[in-house]
Amino acid sequence: MINDNDTLMDKQLLSAFLALDLTHKEAQAYHALVVRGVMTAEDVSKVIQVQHAIVYRTLEGLKNKGWIDSTTDRPKKYRAKHPKTAAESAGNVLVSSVNESVSLVSELLEPVYDENQEMLRQELWTVRGLDNVVRKIQEMGERAKKSIYGKITGPIDDTTFNRLFSSTPQNIPVRVQIMGPPIVDMDGALKKRIKIQRPNFEARCKNFPMATPTAESKEDFLKEVHGNRFIAIHLLFDEREAMWINIPYRDNVVIEEKVWANWIIDPEYIAIIKAEV
Repeated sequence: MINDNDTLMDKQLLSAFLALDLTHKEAQAYHALVVRGVMTAEDVSKVIQVQHAIVYRTLEGLKNKGWIDSTTDRPKKYRAKHPKTAAESAGNVLVSSVNESVSLVSELLEPVYDENQEMLRQELWTVRGLDNVVRKIQEMGERAKKSIYGKITGPIDDTTFNRLFSSTPQNIPVRVQIMGPPIVDMDGALKKRIKIQRPNFEARCKNFPMATPTAESKEDFLKEVHGNRFIAIHLLFDEREAMWINIPYRDNVVIEEKVWANWIIDPEYIAIIKAEV
């Protein structure tokens, strides 16, 4: 029985074959044909020490996958295609198959995912740190199609405002209601797509003249509020999902690592925000 060292594969080569969708026996048979040249099924059976009937099915599988050719005479003779050609062809088939599977999974399951909003219908997730909050807003913005509404419940600094709202998609209109002086140093690109709304109770507010705000009036306002404070921001995306952001200030400077937010898909919570839009 033939069992020469030139027919043995190392583990790295075998792993490569398996990654290209060959079975263990198919990898052995193909390797034997590369090393030994043209052979019949019986010859291959002797080389890899596998029963003839099994080897015949193995060779036919290799042929169907495009790794080998065969003659039409009896007994058939099998020849390995060039490794680069065969491997590239197999890789392309796998890529195509993976792409088809990705499309199918997305097509069949995305509607279910959108309806439930998240696995196990979990309704609240916590995000910590300003950088992570910004990334989460970007992710939510990618799903938004129609509108974004924001409500800021305290005096927010211009830098944080611009950073948060610049992470929303540029093609979707944004409405923001600010409880306190409006932003006067808004980023130029944001001015074109963000509409600032004043609170409904503004006419009844006697403590600060917010109707004609200026940069100076904002500075005056900040001098009157606590430098150490929390403010909250509610964001509503397409009336389907929301984010409640809590921003702590120390001496009027945001403590970025202490910023935290809840990503919320609770229908009752979202209904409350929608009622204020």
